[in-house]
Amino acid sequence: MNPRTQQCTAPATSAEASMVEEPGHLTLATVVSATVALTALQPEDEARITWSIRLPANPRIRREARARTRMRLTVSHWTGDVDAAARVAAELADNAAKHGEPFFDGNVILRLSVDPEIGELLVGVDDASPTFANFEEAQSNPRGTDSGLGFVQYQRAEINWHVLRDGNGSVLGKTVQAILPGTSGEEA
Repeated sequence: MNPRTQQCTAPATSAEASMVEEPGHLTLATVVSATVALTALQPEDEARITWSIRLPANPRIRREARARTRMRLTVSHWTGDVDAAARVAAELADNAAKHGEPFFDGNVILRLSVDPEIGELLVGVDDASPTFANFEEAQSNPRGTDSGLGFVQYQRAEINWHVLRDGNGSVLGKTVQAILPGTSGEEA
């Protein structure tokens, strides 16, 4: 598979590597002559592979979250059940859009983080509402796999939430998280 390339605007002086940020992408750019090769690599010194994107809190959020998650986990060669993880991300994003509150720009934030040592995937969705009404009840009495949290629990994911704060301690909203195992089955 050939990585995507992008032409440099400045002439290259040497083969050096640097981080490049595109909306929703964390990539490593290697300058080789006048071309930048973009690949889905992560610096070796980082403990987790992370990615985030702002998604519009609208009726299409499920489809968008699912497609983006599936693509990111496939490119990253995550060893877990990519389809189930994509649906978990879609359910959490949809719940944030329906039951939470979008940020001032009309978006919620979807974050994926993989621990490379154990392969666990952390799916997190941030929204502007600092509360999660009846979380304990929703967690202990899910309405089956047709409900968002019910499907997440069916995937044996740990579910939790916490208040989202900035560096000064001011409340920004909340984060709802699901942790999924990294292997899709040893018997397969």
